[in-house]
Amino acid sequence: MAGLKEHYATKLLELSEKGNILEKDLEQAVLLRDTLGEPKVQAFLRDPHILAPVKHQLFTDSFSGNISEHLIKFLYLMIHENQESLIIPVLTEYIERANRRLGKTEAKVVAAFPLTKEQTESIGNVLTKKLDMPVDISVTVDPELIGGFYVLVDGHIFDGTVKSSFNNMKRTLKERKL
Repeated sequence: MAGLKEHYATKLLELSEKGNILEKDLEQAVLLRDTLGEPKVQAFLRDPHILAPVKHQLFTDSFSGNISEHLIKFLYLMIHENQESLIIPVLTEYIERANRRLGKTEAKVVAAFPLTKEQTESIGNVLTKKLDMPVDISVTVDPELIGGFYVLVDGHIFDGTVKSSFNNMKRTLKERKL
């Protein structure tokens, strides 16, 4: 499956670069990933009882005129080949590669509570300095976190949650006890 994901992402990237529309396609791919990644949409797309034309119609109604033709064709192809489960992984791979080509990266911040604009900008500034490249930040709230936040960026997790702090403290106390 990883091979297919990389194959499709490579083909999409080639089309974006050939058309000299990488930045535009990147924005559209993020929109697609975020929209199609919703649990209810995923359930709809993966339901084997829903016929391909109905799924195609969803894409046409939702994205026609707002998404590049080759991105729409990619979605149709994934439905035609019964690869609905690969849509999000392919888009995610494409986004990561496109960001690297544009000299930037994407970070996902998961917080216990909504962050203010200033907090989000502060996290972005720290990550930009640490990674030495611009960082696009998306923030989601996970009410199951006790407090704090963690950041997912380039396959790394920067954990500033309360639970992580407690675990570190517990580990330190155990080490001192020995």
